[in-house]
Order: sequence, then C-alpha cells, then structure tokens
Amino acid sequence: MTQFRNDAERIRGRSLEILSGLGSCPAVAYQEGLVASFICKTVEGMGLDVEADRHGNLIVRLGAPSEDPPIAFMAHMDHPGFEGLEIDGARVIAAPLGGVPAASLTDRVPVEAVLSDGTRVKGVTAGRHGSDDDRRINVELESAAGVRLPLPIVFDLVDFDFDGDLVHMRALDDLAGCAAILVALEQMKDEAANGEVYGIFTRAEEVGLVGARLLAEDGTLPRETLVVSLEASRTLPGAAIGEGPVIRVGDASFTFDAEAESVLLKAREELSQRDSGFKAQRQLMSGGTCEASGFRFYGYRSTGIAFPLGNYHNAAPDGSVQAEHIHIDDFVGGVLMSVEAARSVGARTDAPPWRRFREIPEEMRRRLVDQPLP
Repeated sequence: MTQFRNDAERIRGRSLEILSGLGSCPAVAYQEGLVASFICKTVEGMGLDVEADRHGNLIVRLGAPSEDPPIAFMAHMDHPGFEGLEIDGARVIAAPLGGVPAASLTDRVPVEAVLSDGTRVKGVTAGRHGSDDDRRINVELESAAGVRLPLPIVFDLVDFDFDGDLVHMRALDDLAGCAAILVALEQMKDEAANGEVYGIFTRAEEVGLVGARLLAEDGTLPRETLVVSLEASRTLPGAAIGEGPVIRVGDASFTFDAEAESVLLKAREELSQRDSGFKAQRQLMSGGTCEASGFRFYGYRSTGIAFPLGNYHNAAPDGSVQAEHIHIDDFVGGVLMSVEAARSVGARTDAPPWRRFREIPEEMRRRLVDQPLP
C-alpha cells in the first residue's frame, strides 16, 4: 500500500505540471495547434515518437503487437469557443464552435482572441449578429492588429488554478483527457513490451467528433483495438466529483462494449486490492456524446473513463460563464486506472463479471436436474 500511495503522489505532482502546461494552450475546433505543439514536445521529451494522420490527429504508439488486442487511450484537443469569420474595425463577427453557454450569445462575456503566435487580445461578446435565428455574434476586441482569419476566440477564464482539491481551468474538457494520457504514457513507456498501446489526441470533437470519426473511418487503428475514451464529462447522479473516476458504460448516443469495459473492471479490481481506499464509479454518462461512440459506430470495441466535471462547457448553474473544475483525486485515479488497464488486457476475461457468470456451482446445476418442475 505504501508503494501504491507513493506512485499516486508522484503521478499527482506530474499531473498538475502537465495540466498547467496544457491550460496555457487555448484551442477551439480546427485551431488546436498550441495544444498539439505542447503534446508533441512532451511526448518527444519522453523519448517517444508522435505521428500525425492526414487529418492532423496525433498518434503515439508503445510496445509491439502480441496475442492480445491493442489498447488505445483517446482524448480531444479542442474546447467550445468561437471562430472569427469577418473583421469590421475592432469588431469581429464570430460563430460558435460547439456547445457554448447561452449567456455568451446574448450577454457581454469576456473573451480572448488567440493570434497565430499564441498572443491573446482581450475582448467581449457583444450580442447576436443578424437575426435571432443566426447564431453568429459580435465580438469587440481591444485591438484588431495582427488578426488573421479564421480567428480562434476563447473565454477569458483562468488557464489553470489548483486549490488543493479542485483543478480549475478554462478547458478541462478535454485537456484533462489529454493530460491523463500523457501522464499514463510516461508511466507505461518502459513496460509496454507486453502489448501494443496507443495514445490518440484528436481534433474537432466539439463540432461532431470529426477527428475521431475520420480516424475510425480510415481504420488507422487495428480493428481489434480496444478503444478507451478519456474525457471530463458533466456530473450526474452516480457520477459525483470527488468519488473517483467513472467507468463509462455509455453516453447519450450509444452503450459501449462489455469486453472493452472488462479491461477497466479488472484494473479497478487490481487497484482496490493494492489500496482498499481506491475509489471508482460506474455510470451511463448520458450528458453528452464522446469519442467512444464514434469508434463504436465504426465497429470498434470501445469504452470510456470520465472525470466528473463541474461547470460543463463553462456554463455555471447560475447561468454565468465560469471555469470548469474536476477533483485531483478523480484525475489521479483515472491515470492509475489507465496504466493498470494497459497491463490488464490479457486478463480482461478474468474481470469480476466474467468470473461470476462463468462459474456455476455444481450443487446448483444438480438441484435443477434433481428437482424438476411438476
């Protein structure tokens, strides 16, 4: 147990470093360059290679093919925001990319335009542009100098803050998933020889799982791969902040695959044996659709790990626009579960549900034969 807690504490420290670094990389769909650059630099610092497919999704591969199926951990690099489409002086006409809070379409909400070199220009949303049916908005910038279209515009919220329990960031959905994969890869890189492991970082998820769907459509990953989506996802009854990572059995679109999920169930069992205080939840996360559904549609066996998320898509309960937050213990638990899942692929049919259904006591068999119904 002492070694387990030492590992967890080390992972906790590294997690905060990577979350902080990713937080300083604002992104919206189609404009994920800053996040991608941070991921590439971090992966290369581990001594690993990273490749991009023809759509710009990033792929990291560990280990080598074995008799067990590969396992892939997947997260997306974008977050809801706006795309500037036209410039009129210091005013930009912009369209939402993904599910932005309703207040940002009508109220004056602080934002930042992100220039190509990463420089940010302060601004504020200034109501709808055009008719009420037109979801475009006006954005007033302090300066339009250096602005090039299309222009990514994000909410002016904290990049990263940690209060000892909760991590607060503009975009934990899904920089939390990206960070978890990076930390897990760092833990796994010297022990992946027993099988094939992928870390996948996708684009344009918030506008329809686009990068993930194209990756699945292309068949870039071997068809037998078990795909695990890691995502910060809206809290729900049975998926509470601080109660551990959630084994995600489905989302708003699909239920997932039992064999893929068994890898996570086996990982949870192993971690609980090492530390009786290890917590993990299991729930149908119906608050949104994640990339596991995109891969499920194309015939892959998929499942997910979710970090219960407060202020989902920056929409606070009172209707204001606020930073998202997750519990650091949920995050660390998700990293530990990912690492253990990679070790557990070969033991997936030894997960508790499989054992329970496979083993029928001989006495019970005999009683049904010896005591037939009249």
